[in-house]
Amino acid sequence: MKEILAIGNPVYDIIETPYINSNGRVLSGCSTNAALTVGKLGGKVHLLGRIGEDFREDFIKVLTMYGVTPHPISSSETGGFHLIYKDKSMRDRDLFILGIADKIAFKHIPPELLGLDGYILGPILQEIDYDFILELRRHAEDSLILLDPQGTIREIKEGQIIRVKKEWVLDAISKIDIVKPNEHEADTLYPNTPYEKTAMRISKKNRGIGIVTLADRGSIVAFDGKVYHIPAYKTTEKDPTGCGDVYGGAFLYQYLRVEDPVESGVFASATASFMVETTGPHFKIDKKELEKRVDWINERIRKL
Repeated sequence: MKEILAIGNPVYDIIETPYINSNGRVLSGCSTNAALTVGKLGGKVHLLGRIGEDFREDFIKVLTMYGVTPHPISSSETGGFHLIYKDKSMRDRDLFILGIADKIAFKHIPPELLGLDGYILGPILQEIDYDFILELRRHAEDSLILLDPQGTIREIKEGQIIRVKKEWVLDAISKIDIVKPNEHEADTLYPNTPYEKTAMRISKKNRGIGIVTLADRGSIVAFDGKVYHIPAYKTTEKDPTGCGDVYGGAFLYQYLRVEDPVESGVFASATASFMVETTGPHFKIDKKELEKRVDWINERIRKL
């Protein structure tokens, strides 16, 4: 069985959408949701991140419940955001700071977790940097690395999160096999560029796979000079928080099995559709229903 390590700080968020409210802080975060996805799909997965003592016990309990091996590192406080979606389309949101966890150093990775089959880098607020990525690449030459750049381009302004273009993130793309921004992150990294061209620019730069996720409009997947649009499964949306994270986890899980970017994108899109139907870490992935959703999406793929 392929083995994956997700790296990034977990967060405990308050989430408000037009349709649902978390009623307090719930476990979330890019690497967390990705790792939970792999665990729920039956994969072998670890999660390494920094967390305060206030949520440490719950963090370990939830991850273990879904087959994820947790590697919590002590932090002065637990990270978190108050997310308020801007309108009923739920394509973007405002993020207000609840807590900031400490940075992750490369030395925090246990030696036995170097050289695994795959890595998911899912920072939420600058907890990993360019040197961290370079070190991981050096120690995992033959591993597949997926980067969700959301936390690398976030800064804090008056207690609220803003996105800022970072040249080092563009440089880091060449070190990563699969890079997956969402549409807003793509706009920040490559302003005024159509999403299919952004995905292609990424795939050319890393000589691998470029993905741009587009919420309810699906995703763009580029590789080997080819670009595909993969639709999102049409379902009842309540909370899109973490859907891109689930997509990333499911994509790497499937790609390590089949080595096909389109098949992996379809599988990821179908898996992410379960996350949007609920809120928090206890989303369910029904295997039979997943197969039906994969079939539905397969019928609607377009080569661009």
